[in-house]
Amino acid sequence: MGKTKKTSVKRTLITGLIILTPILVSVWLVRFVFVQIHHSITPALLHLLRLFGVGPWLETTFVNIGAPIFSVALAGLFIYFLGLLGGNVIGRQLLEWFERLLMQIPVVRGIYSATRQFLETFSRENNQAFRKVVLVEYPRKGLWTMALLTNDTRGEVAQTYEEPMVSVFVPTTPNPTSGWLLFVPKKDVVELSMSVDDAFKMIISGGVLTPEKPAPKPASNQA
Repeated sequence: MGKTKKTSVKRTLITGLIILTPILVSVWLVRFVFVQIHHSITPALLHLLRLFGVGPWLETTFVNIGAPIFSVALAGLFIYFLGLLGGNVIGRQLLEWFERLLMQIPVVRGIYSATRQFLETFSRENNQAFRKVVLVEYPRKGLWTMALLTNDTRGEVAQTYEEPMVSVFVPTTPNPTSGWLLFVPKKDVVELSMSVDDAFKMIISGGVLTPEKPAPKPASNQA
């Protein structure tokens, strides 16, 4: 009886943790973005206020109340403007010109390119960047890791190995946005039937959330 009660308490605590963790992560992310915007825009706004000769009381009031609200609103308008700009032909041409300019700077080129590709990959609808969920033996024989199949390996990497290979992304727990890229022989990859969304849930929860294997579809009766 005592063991059953302990198990029930443990499950209840885990359920509460699963509910609370996404909320805390969301609050932390919003707070982080808010602080970054506030620290970036507020100094410029204060400089403008001082140019107009405002008093210390107004400046203090603005720092404590007005600046955070105005900074976030201004940042939101700027992001919305960029979205409008990227949605028409002239805007896309301007953004492409600016992108070509950034790609000419050695250090900035690598950071910008990697960041943009990363965001485009994880913002695609229905996780179209990942084709299937697979298991691979990693980091050694006998240990299996869940990975996401991205594509067949091509180019120089594929040419250095005689057998067909695939590229897989091994996400980390509980943050699946980081991980490792592995090139695995196609014969050593075990494909799973679970969806990419279910795989992310399992990875983020550290295996606490385990999706059920989908039932096989009944064969259609053909006349």
